[in-house]
Amino acid sequence: MKKIKNTMKHCSECGSRTLKKIPEGDNRERDTCESCGRIFYQSSKIVVVCIPEWQGRILLCRRAIEPRRGHWCLPGGYLETGETLEEGASREVYEETFASVENLKLFSKAELIHLNLVMFCFQGKMKNASFRAGQECLEVRLFEMSELLEMELAFNAHRFSLEAYAREPDSGGIHSFRIDQD
Repeated sequence: MKKIKNTMKHCSECGSRTLKKIPEGDNRERDTCESCGRIFYQSSKIVVVCIPEWQGRILLCRRAIEPRRGHWCLPGGYLETGETLEEGASREVYEETFASVENLKLFSKAELIHLNLVMFCFQGKMKNASFRAGQECLEVRLFEMSELLEMELAFNAHRFSLEAYAREPDSGGIHSFRIDQD
């Protein structure tokens, strides 16, 4: 099991110092307040992405933000509180590309251990060919699958999902990946 470094310096409840220790009845170190005893649990963040398809081509974004500014990727981002995975994936596609997707199906799951992230990738059909770059994108474009497989993408998890999609776009199963480092 990977040891997580102390990310908190002070308690968000009382302002006292926190330290790493194994709370009674637990089995791993947690950030714990020295004064009030509050225990802070760290959970993985959830990322949702989509493979938006239009007439056999895939819509990608060229990133206008770090990390990996200037590189191409699937539209996606962090799941917001109160959203389902599908709602988050659909929202991210729209925010980044102004494209609307439908018939979303879970296609793959990637556990990015080194980043404390879990990525859920959906496949979906674009409702029409209308799209343009959102605020976080330099440009958006439809690509043939053969082009995608030759490109350097921003993130390995996106590459793994697209490679699986190229092999079996209608597999009906969920592809799983564990990524320990970039």
